[in-house]
Amino acid sequence: MYDKNLDGLVPDSAYWDKGTADSRGESIYIWKAYWNDGRVDSLYEANLRNGEWKYQTTVNTTDIKVNHEGNIWIIESKTMDGKVDKETIYFDGDSLAITNNDGTNIYVMKKDTLFRPRPRENFIITMDEKDTNTCYEKRNYEGTWMTLNRYETAFKNGQVLLTKTIIEDGLDSKTVTFFLNQRKSSTTSIHRNTRPKFHLQNCKHFDLLGRPAKGKYTVNFLK
Repeated sequence: MYDKNLDGLVPDSAYWDKGTADSRGESIYIWKAYWNDGRVDSLYEANLRNGEWKYQTTVNTTDIKVNHEGNIWIIESKTMDGKVDKETIYFDGDSLAITNNDGTNIYVMKKDTLFRPRPRENFIITMDEKDTNTCYEKRNYEGTWMTLNRYETAFKNGQVLLTKTIIEDGLDSKTVTFFLNQRKSSTTSIHRNTRPKFHLQNCKHFDLLGRPAKGKYTVNFLK
C-alpha cells in the first residue's frame, strides 16, 4: 500500500468484531484510511467497548520508503526510536518470499493451495471444495491438521471485501472485514469521494470469485 506504482488492491477501511459467534456486535474496532499522494497519511479510528464508542484520528508519522524493481520490493521503515526496519519481498506469481528481522518466510502456490513450509509444522491456505469464494488456513503440527482461519470474498458497491474469521476450538471467533479498492499504477492518489470500479471476475487470487456479502454486521463505509 506504500508503493505508488502498485497496480492492484489497496485497503480502504476495515471492520473488526472481537466477539465470538454468540457475542457479535459487543466489541467493535473500525478504521478508515485517508490518502495523500499515493500513501496513507492518517487513519480515522473508532472503538466500541462496554457499550461506549470512542473516536480518534491517528496521523501516520512513520517514515516508510519503498524501492520496487521488477519482482523485488525493499521496504524500509523508521520506528519511533529512530531505528530502521528493512523488509525484502520477492514475488514471481507462484512463489513469495518475505525476509525481515524475524527471518524469511516462503510461500509457494500449487494449483489451488498456498503452502508455507516451516520446521516441524506446515501452513496451507486451500480453497473450499464446494465454494470458490472461501479458503481455509490450516496448520499441520506433528501430523495433525488444525483449521486456524477462514477467508471469504465478496464484491459489493464497487469494492472487494475480504473477511477473515479466526477459528478457536473449532468455532468461529473474531472476524475482520477489509474493504479494498483497486489502484492503477498511473494514479498517484485515491480520492476520498472516488470509489474505483473493479471487476472481480478478473481477479484470480486463489480463484476466489465474488458473491453477496454475508453477516448482519457487514458494513459499508461512507466517504
